[in-house]
Amino acid sequence: MKKALIVRLSSLGDVALTSVLIDPLIEKGYKPFILTFKPYDQLFEDDWRITAIGTTKSDLFSKELLRELEERSFDLFIDVHRNLKTFMLKRKLRGRWLSYRKDAVRRRLSVKFKAFRKIYYVTESYLRVIEEPKGPARPRIIVSDERLEKLREFLPEGEFVALGPGARYRKKRYPYFKELAELFMENGFSVVWLGDEEDRKTLGSVKGVNLCGRLSIPDVLGVMKLSTLFIGNDSGLLHCARAVGTPSVQIYGGTHPTLGFSLYPEEGRVVIKNLDCQPCDVHGKGECRFGDYRCLEIEPSYVFGEAMKVLSLRSPERT
Repeated sequence: MKKALIVRLSSLGDVALTSVLIDPLIEKGYKPFILTFKPYDQLFEDDWRITAIGTTKSDLFSKELLRELEERSFDLFIDVHRNLKTFMLKRKLRGRWLSYRKDAVRRRLSVKFKAFRKIYYVTESYLRVIEEPKGPARPRIIVSDERLEKLREFLPEGEFVALGPGARYRKKRYPYFKELAELFMENGFSVVWLGDEEDRKTLGSVKGVNLCGRLSIPDVLGVMKLSTLFIGNDSGLLHCARAVGTPSVQIYGGTHPTLGFSLYPEEGRVVIKNLDCQPCDVHGKGECRFGDYRCLEIEPSYVFGEAMKVLSLRSPERT
């Protein structure tokens, strides 16, 4: 069987979204591999379809890694990162390379000019490297039944909602997750919190099951898979939830769906105020120029209502 190496070095959500390429590559007769930075290789720990090769920034151009990649004799390299590091890899690894179109200029212009804000999905750009999308290009990562069974032992019985309050930048972090959690619990849902250790510190005391900083990446995927619904920011955890097929609500702050990371309508609901100043940065970096983070001033009751709309449309196998 032919072998293809997907190259996406970071970050968590971007790596999860590259899973859109796995099945199409298999259908074309390739055995898929992915090269990424640790610990993002753990995303595919249970996924028998793909082999993950984890490395570090310091080892990316090491003789050992380059030798390993050369010895695997890949028939195809797919660069879905397109930065200086992947350019250097192309120079060092001979073979057939394909790269995705980042739409970088249009996305950056969309920050300043509304005329450049259009519907755009980065997963379709990933997929377009090897074939034209025939519909929504949705990510998919497999979680093992064995992992799910172990996780059920300490998760709430019945339906529970998973909340992911974290995001890398302040302008992307919705500030009313605790109030949102209260609404769910008042309406009979259990709540499970997901994130890293920094999210645990930021949250402080919360009601529900707080698993922030307590799980491996594969276990986070498993909890998401078992949850009734996931609610998060425009963040890596949101894309992980998409990849395991969990209905989701995505809350936007300083970024915008035109940048390519929005849910498809069939994946859930997008909550955004659509202010003239959104997006204010391609990645959501920096401070709010108005000082009040007005894009994130969204009533928890409204987010809860959007979540209820998603739950009302659940497929029978998830009820």
